[in-house]
Amino acid sequence: MSRGIASPWLALVLGLSLLSLLNVAACERGGPTHAPAAAQDDPTDQLTQDLLANLRAGDLQAARAQCTATLAGDLGRRGASELEVITATLEWLGAVESLELESEHAVAGGVERRYVVRFGREQLGLSVTAVGGKLEGFVFDAAQWRDFVDQAAVAAAGSLRVAEFRYLGPKGKPITAPLDPANISYDLALEGLEALLREHHVMIAKTVRDAEGNEVYRQTEDDDVRFPQAEAGSGGGRITGSVAVPGPGRYQLELRIRDMVGAQLLTYKESFVIE
Repeated sequence: MSRGIASPWLALVLGLSLLSLLNVAACERGGPTHAPAAAQDDPTDQLTQDLLANLRAGDLQAARAQCTATLAGDLGRRGASELEVITATLEWLGAVESLELESEHAVAGGVERRYVVRFGREQLGLSVTAVGGKLEGFVFDAAQWRDFVDQAAVAAAGSLRVAEFRYLGPKGKPITAPLDPANISYDLALEGLEALLREHHVMIAKTVRDAEGNEVYRQTEDDDVRFPQAEAGSGGGRITGSVAVPGPGRYQLELRIRDMVGAQLLTYKESFVIE
């Protein structure tokens, strides 16, 4: 991280997964659509530019100060790893070079706009709603955002990689595919981890999406794993975890793995079927 000018408002796949990476609640409003030229020093333009700058800088407090209470509360409830993915992706995209207004229409007390944001590296569609001098909602184009999240993660991963991924059965033995939708256990072997005082520290955010891309599982708190560096000095180890899904179907597990010592970020995806 489900993405578009509709409620729920914001899905960054972060997604992010965060998601899509964010989903921010905002009421859908109608109105005539037109595309006037943006005025110089336009307050909505400025709000949008400041929001992007604050998210890129990782300044959540400043970003929330620009938002309505509902949107600020939603941002505050997001997990640290999800917000880190947003920051990392915007940092990879580069500084905002320009906002190109594509369309706008009036809403009660404000305006809803669609922009093309030109960053130093790429351009990205962005829709915002501003009411009473505050941002009530915003959403990046879903497909573009997911692609940029993945590209930023690859750039940030460095030497970090998943060497092996296995599903585990009820007795902890490897199996070829998960069997129980309520308890999908796995383990993975990580390589390329950095260590501090001979200890590795890894944070893992977990989400699952169905075949239509709908998020069906998100762990509320990231796995926080610490384990000693091997005596031989190997930069890796095995980590176990579990998720759940509603029932039979095709799914994709997404793990956002952050090496807290080496400041490396890796997104790992694994598809599976529950019969």
